[in-house]
Amino acid sequence: MYLCLLGILAPRKLIAAEVADNEARKNFSGKSEREPNALIVRRAFWSSLGFVLASSLVGAALGALLTHSTGCSTQPAILILQLLGAALLLWGTLFVRGWDIQTWSGVTLTERVNRWLYRTMYCMGTAIFVCSLFWKPCGR
Repeated sequence: MYLCLLGILAPRKLIAAEVADNEARKNFSGKSEREPNALIVRRAFWSSLGFVLASSLVGAALGALLTHSTGCSTQPAILILQLLGAALLLWGTLFVRGWDIQTWSGVTLTERVNRWLYRTMYCMGTAIFVCSLFWKPCGR
């Protein structure tokens, strides 16, 4: 979280942290065995499903909590939540960097922060959108 905030608010501090991280990586001993690509894809498939389910559950719980604590929602409130959720999803899509910052290893600090921000924006956008679906509208 701290590194993500540095990337957004204080990029020079993130640059300094990345230089230190790169120096630490140079001192890693031994060559690690690379996991087979098929296992990487399989793990990504199941972990992404976990993120989807967790984001959906958080959104559903927030919607149910809003219904319980504030009562029914107005149409403008639902519209605002849906717009906010969609905006976060689009922002994450447009923001994420790929080839611009890609290295051979794909593990630099900047690349990791890029992925963390992207995933956070997507999970938040999904949770907010699902919340809008679970917050009971008035008149139904």
